[in-house]
Amino acid sequence: MKFWFDFTSPPQVHFFSPLIEHYQNKGIEIICSAREFGETTGLLDQKKIKYHLIGKHAGGNYSKKVFSLLKRNVQLYQQISGFDVSFSNNFEAPFITWLKGKKAIVCDDNDIAPNWLYSRFVQYVFCPKSIDVARMSKMGINKNKIIIYDGFKEDIYLADYNPDLLFLEKLPFKKYIVVRPENLLAAYVPHNVKSIVPNLIDKLTENNFNILYLPRYKMDYDYVKPSDNIFIPNETLNGLDVCYYADAVLTGAGSFSREAALMGIPAVSFFAGNNFLSVDKNMFQSDKVFFSRNVDEIFNYIKNRKKKNIDFEQSKKVQKEFFQKLDNLIGV
Repeated sequence: MKFWFDFTSPPQVHFFSPLIEHYQNKGIEIICSAREFGETTGLLDQKKIKYHLIGKHAGGNYSKKVFSLLKRNVQLYQQISGFDVSFSNNFEAPFITWLKGKKAIVCDDNDIAPNWLYSRFVQYVFCPKSIDVARMSKMGINKNKIIIYDGFKEDIYLADYNPDLLFLEKLPFKKYIVVRPENLLAAYVPHNVKSIVPNLIDKLTENNFNILYLPRYKMDYDYVKPSDNIFIPNETLNGLDVCYYADAVLTGAGSFSREAALMGIPAVSFFAGNNFLSVDKNMFQSDKVFFSRNVDEIFNYIKNRKKKNIDFEQSKKVQKEFFQKLDNLIGV
């Protein structure tokens, strides 16, 4: 058998890496493709995962997004072949898989995205327990196709995580707070939203915090001024190591805040959209992640929160359940 994995964003590299290893250990051949976006290819290189580089992120222009999507679909159809099952968290791979008459599996925790784009092309959709199944069904995904596991997407790869003992040698300081800007170019963010990062950076530097700053786009560099207590890495850093050693993680992204929270690291989301994933609502309601776009509220929160002891046993249970359900459906 041969399985195809398609990567279109950095969190997918962490998520699918354990699956790739799991199936390689079963003697299954793996082929991978990747879109150039953020740290996606850098993380794949770090993990020594070979891939076909196909397409790149088109930015915030809607017309360019559509053209880029269509172009990538053509390239995927031409360059990826001979597989039996595809794994992805996007719209392109299920469509190409359907065209080739194969089975598509999507692993999805996003119940507000336009998942109707892949709903008719997929055999199974693996989702965390806190997903809104009714919302997914309204997008055309048959309830019988939705497979639930008792945990979060991030548990799947945190189960195998081992900290890099030399990670802090890559930084100019030992204690730090992470700041990751909002994705203002994403389709789910209103065009008139302004970043809170400049004010947030000012507040932290005024109070002598060291900041590991992780920009997404070139425009994000304009939010900070050169300073001894602000470090912007020139290389791709493992996001899990970034969280593990941090005193707090402040981010405009969901996955990053959930990773930190499940490690017991104080986590803040200042997501810029108006609609939240069910998994993020669960994190907010259970006090695992603090949500605010008010700089003073964020500062007061992290000032009064401490790290918790890290325990990966729950993540290991989630991963075991996930693999068992996946293997039973595929028949391997």
